Amino acid sequence: MTERWRILLLSRYGPLGASSRLRFYQYLPFLEEAGAEVTVAPFFEDGYLDRLYASGERRFRDVTCAYLRRIRALLGAGRCSVAWVEKELFPFLPGGFERLPARAGAPLVVDYDDAVFHTYDLHASPWVRRLLGRKLDPLLARARIVVAGSAYLESYARSRGARDVRRIPTVVDIRRYDAVEAPASGEFRIGWIGSASTTKFLYMVRDALKALSAERPIRLVTIGASPLPGFDVPLEQHPWSECDEARLLGSVHVGIMPLPDEPWERGKCGYKLVQYMACGKPVVAAPVGANRDIVTAAVGYLADGREEWVRALRALAEDDGLRRACGAAARERVEREYSLQAAAPRVVDLLREAAGLSGRTAG
Repeated sequence: MTERWRILLLSRYGPLGASSRLRFYQYLPFLEEAGAEVTVAPFFEDGYLDRLYASGERRFRDVTCAYLRRIRALLGAGRCSVAWVEKELFPFLPGGFERLPARAGAPLVVDYDDAVFHTYDLHASPWVRRLLGRKLDPLLARARIVVAGSAYLESYARSRGARDVRRIPTVVDIRRYDAVEAPASGEFRIGWIGSASTTKFLYMVRDALKALSAERPIRLVTIGASPLPGFDVPLEQHPWSECDEARLLGSVHVGIMPLPDEPWERGKCGYKLVQYMACGKPVVAAPVGANRDIVTAAVGYLADGREEWVRALRALAEDDGLRRACGAAARERVEREYSLQAAAPRVVDLLREAAGLSGRTAG
């Protein structure tokens, strides 16, 4: 008989939020199979993100309701086996509020997939830096386990007193992605997936792509990017949708991830690289943060500066055999290290351990 246990899931967003969906919700079927009863309590509901994406509107009423909803959820924390927290409990409130679940007696597991702490310790306002720069310290110090998506986040958590830090990357459900050859085409198709907020990073490789386009026909295929004024290479732009992303990534020859070497970006988990690789695509990425761990010589290139980007993309454009070999190795690596199917047993066991339950669900 499966042992029953209760998880209070305190995510930042509902399923519409990518980080919440990937770091939490996609594990729910595995947790339920392991006997967990999961109460999902997002801070912001999907309606907030709908309005934010559509118009940039942040309604005061939505934010107020979010704080009240979080307080109400925490009133039940003491009845749970473990509280599973995304990043923080109360954005822009002092660290004392982050102690509430521990005071209720619930063991804490806290998860980070980006450097949210830099929202405070690198804030433009000296008052925010002074009052909130270390606001996560109480949460990290009291967490039974901290889960970090990258080495940068892991290092930060340890430096702030976290006792037990485990690294689990952001992963894909491999069943949603097929390793496919890009359609035969006279042009070299370079893929990028992201959001309006990260579109600006594509300008870091504009000159490199322009130089490559002088040598051969190329096309930059974007998924989820905002318009690219002044981008003088052939473009094919698609809106993002969960049901289309894998199919569109299958239509490119290589996936790219330009990224500045800045504090916030060092905490990123390289998820778009994992998506390209799951589709059997070689990758070219900036040597920043988790990119250094994900991109090996077997799956693609790290490139810093215009000339390195041109050389890397040229090598993959000229050599079909190299491209196919890198793509096959990339897919195999995702199946082994960056898939939901590989990570889920680790997440389930980690939560059971934090809850004080015995036994493992997987080796």
